[in-house]
Amino acid sequence: MSERNLLSAVMADRTAYETIADHLKEGDLSEQGSIIITHVGEYYDRDETAQSVDAELLAGNVGRSLSNAKHREMFDKLIATVGGVECSPANIVHDFIEVKREAAGARLATALAAGKSAGDVRPLLDEYSKWESSTALDESEKTEVYKGESVLDLVGNTYSDGLIEVWPKTLNDRLDGGLLRGHHMLIFARPEMGKTMMLVNMIAGFLHQELTVLYIGNEDPISDIVMRTVSRLTGMTKYEILDDPDTADQVARTKNYDNLILAGLAPGTPRQIQSLITEYKPDVVMIDQLRNLNVNEEHFVQKLEKAATAARNLGKSNNVLMVSVTQAGDSASGKGPLDMGDVDSSNTGIPAQVDVMVGVGATHDDEASNRRVLSLPKNKRSGNHEFFPVAIDPQLSKIRSLS
Repeated sequence: MSERNLLSAVMADRTAYETIADHLKEGDLSEQGSIIITHVGEYYDRDETAQSVDAELLAGNVGRSLSNAKHREMFDKLIATVGGVECSPANIVHDFIEVKREAAGARLATALAAGKSAGDVRPLLDEYSKWESSTALDESEKTEVYKGESVLDLVGNTYSDGLIEVWPKTLNDRLDGGLLRGHHMLIFARPEMGKTMMLVNMIAGFLHQELTVLYIGNEDPISDIVMRTVSRLTGMTKYEILDDPDTADQVARTKNYDNLILAGLAPGTPRQIQSLITEYKPDVVMIDQLRNLNVNEEHFVQKLEKAATAARNLGKSNNVLMVSVTQAGDSASGKGPLDMGDVDSSNTGIPAQVDVMVGVGATHDDEASNRRVLSLPKNKRSGNHEFFPVAIDPQLSKIRSLS
């Protein structure tokens, strides 16, 4: 692992710095490297919105802390060199974690071979387990502490005023009036069953509440999602919008269309999503779809669980409502009510990382009648696990309550 590349990564990407900094130990870096990374941390501390470090400003900050002119000149050249290195922060952090994991494994193996006591081995095993479960830039850590919180404030600020309504109303009612920031909801269904329609309908509801929504699309062309959203907001079909785009634009903006950010990623990483969250500060983040995210995992089942874990961590660390989408397996074909076992390739891993699961199913009769069946196989919000029908309007991506 090159120190120059590591320094380049933490200068180029704030998340890389936050991932690496807490794990650096004495001796990991040279004296010069330690000075630079200390100043990088101070740079990010001064501006919480900064996502990268300006090499010239950093050199100035370091130089002012040094009294020796030769040392200032040396650091100027070093920082300029490091700042000019072409690097991939995600891969450098991945390499950093791999080096740490191998070193921890070697220490553990040596202790076991030497017959060390359980008390000596346990800390080494814990350290190895920590690195074995690390996910590079995919996880953000945040500690949430409540101590002596007023019950009145908790109820008022969190469980009443803080609720986010989820359309359609019949679903929201079964969620005890909505979800909270930090919750993670999963929508799953077979292809063409209405996963994106569910998202677009929910977007309309979130915008109705004057919330800011970040939609992450890595499945359909983002222009298609824009058209469907404008159609849902205006009540105009695609063809009516094409005939009169000015009216569609005016009506959409009265429905808080300006509060919607649509980002097309191909396929996207949790780090990229974090950067977008930092930039736009949404209330709700939607990921369509989890299975397409790049989470540095080849095994598909583990990839899905890793992606769901990353989404959950993004929601908790940024205090936003997360809504994710994934596929249902063949077992859901032609089926109305769905259960956890119908999630494709991950009927344990993904469900463990969400608070609410909404299955979208339909029998052949339901499809013919423009109906869908919504199921709640997991509902930590209210404990209601009912399934119930809804009416759909595919042209407007609109879902209407029937019960």
